[in-house]
Amino acid sequence: MAAEQRLLLTGFAPWADHAQNPAAWLAERLDGWRAGDLRVAGLVLPVAHVAANATVAAALRDLRPSAVLHLGLAAGRPNLTVERWAHNVADFVIPDTAGAQPRGEPLREDGPRRLAAALDADTALRALQDGGVPAALSDSAGTYVCNAVFYRTLDWAAARHAGAVGFVHLPTAETVSLADQERALERLLRSFSLDSPPTSTPPSWGSPLQS
Repeated sequence: MAAEQRLLLTGFAPWADHAQNPAAWLAERLDGWRAGDLRVAGLVLPVAHVAANATVAAALRDLRPSAVLHLGLAAGRPNLTVERWAHNVADFVIPDTAGAQPRGEPLREDGPRRLAAALDADTALRALQDGGVPAALSDSAGTYVCNAVFYRTLDWAAARHAGAVGFVHLPTAETVSLADQERALERLLRSFSLDSPPTSTPPSWGSPLQS
């Protein structure tokens, strides 16, 4: 019998003038979702980069997932966008919800300028498009909390030869309905189940991520 594979799915809480964040809604909605040997663990993160990274670290330590998919809101975009890179910079135009506002600071002093997503972005794009939503690739996850969490997770996973890590930015529910976004995300999640061979040994996530 194949061992259960866990996928950590995160979304950010509502913030600023966004009373609803589709990323949070989907993380909660898809918590416990299953496809084959894959089970999703949904988690809502605060829009505060230190606390968000600490929350992700605890989840990685406790769940030891085979893959991580972060979701975030990009209110000005018309598509669901698969991020190809996380950049080593924090440049917050507004403070995060903890009041932090780094401007032009590296996320890791000795870290690479950017890190590639640890999943096949083209495959992820096709899965979303097959789900019937407008989707595109993106080379910038921004310079706010979304990018900070994406970079830290990729940096940490790469050092430990851990599982797939990706990020999808979502448009508002007014642009693409939540039902349509959910259907497309389910198609993407199924691709993790099909593409990830069963294993009895979870990835070695090691010690907690440092924020």
